[in-house]
Amino acid sequence: MRRRELLRLAGAALVMAKASRAAADDAGAPPPREELAGEKLDALLADVAKARRATKTLRASFTQERRLSLLATTVKSTGALAFAAPERLRWELLPPDDVVYWIGPEGLSYRTRSSRATVPTAGANVTRALADVRAMLTGDVKALEQRYVLAASKTSSDVEIRGTAKDPKVSSVRAFRLVLDRNLVRPVRARLVEGKSDTIDLVFASVAVDVPIDPALMRP
Repeated sequence: MRRRELLRLAGAALVMAKASRAAADDAGAPPPREELAGEKLDALLADVAKARRATKTLRASFTQERRLSLLATTVKSTGALAFAAPERLRWELLPPDDVVYWIGPEGLSYRTRSSRATVPTAGANVTRALADVRAMLTGDVKALEQRYVLAASKTSSDVEIRGTAKDPKVSSVRAFRLVLDRNLVRPVRARLVEGKSDTIDLVFASVAVDVPIDPALMRP
């Protein structure tokens, strides 16, 4: 009798241990992700556009990790972005990079330690690339359907939007992946693919919406 009782208790302990491990696994598992297509994708893009139309300003810091396959190297940078509606984006890479880009109606302007210039809107690939980044982070993502095949998914905590260039010869950004907070305004992280395999990974922090921004910062 004592032996049977010990076996019963041992069996119960084993069952409880398995249940505990399963609960721990479930707690650590990411929330289920729902793929969105067709009308669901269109609805999401419309919701993003609506949320962003109500946004007057956005500021964030970011870390950037750029992998250059040809040189087999990785370059890490830190920076800050500022957006002022409807279409001004300031993108700054802090020292040692020490370069600032501005995207506005007049085109792309930049300033380094040794030079500054403005490139018309219809100018270089970098202008189109930064304009795409502005649309991804702060603009009408659906407008990117002109040059990208879009896809998306969501969980209870975030939304992921993906794009693949229809013609890589036209878009210097061949593909992108953007993760937004569930409020559809605050960026969480992004990946840009340039060339065949060069990538830029961005992680955003200290995101602030509708905060005062000095207008002088938004112009070169």
